[in-house]
Amino acid sequence: MNKNHIIFWDIDGTLMHCGSDGKKALNRTFSELYGIADAFSSAPIGGSLDAVLIRAIMQSFGIPKDELKNIHDHYHRTLKKVLAEDNDKQILPGVIPILKALDVQPLHRSALLTSNLKIGAYAKLESVGLHEYFDFGGFGDEPVEKWDVAEQCIAQAQEKYGTIFSREQIFLIGDSDYDITSARKIGIQSIAVATGWVSADRLLENKPDHFFYDLSETQRVLKVLGL
Repeated sequence: MNKNHIIFWDIDGTLMHCGSDGKKALNRTFSELYGIADAFSSAPIGGSLDAVLIRAIMQSFGIPKDELKNIHDHYHRTLKKVLAEDNDKQILPGVIPILKALDVQPLHRSALLTSNLKIGAYAKLESVGLHEYFDFGGFGDEPVEKWDVAEQCIAQAQEKYGTIFSREQIFLIGDSDYDITSARKIGIQSIAVATGWVSADRLLENKPDHFFYDLSETQRVLKVLGL
């Protein structure tokens, strides 16, 4: 019997590379709004979602909570400008053939699972033409962990499509150990890809369910995804 699948995709280092554009836009936002230089380095980053990072910066500099919408709006406009100026941004190997193959499968649904704010996620995807492959997902708008966002997204998808998604049929494709941990926390399958900033050795040490150096081996990846 055919089963419904969700394929969660991380963005930076998995779907695409846009260097330090997010960091640049965030720093420019706090500089232009509040005169703060290099705000990004003032808060812990790691695997934190954008909401956690932005709130940490705000707390560090005593910026009131009611400024959050102003910060988001300015960041969104700034990120679009930074991305437009970046001639080196690129879609990573194998991504488009896999997305196209999934797009015509009614039981396989691609979704985003990213630490980026929703506005930032779609700004990045729109800059390289990938946005049309994703109509839902989980984003870094709330100060929680990535696995919490995934749980919320699965619940929303089940309501949206009127079906139950078995955890064995849900995948998270990502380039970090944080992605592997997030998948393990909620019992879904991790697919680690070494196209980001984490070495292949470190990814393998974290024992993902599946591993690829990149996604250019399209048929092997699609077989793992049940196609």
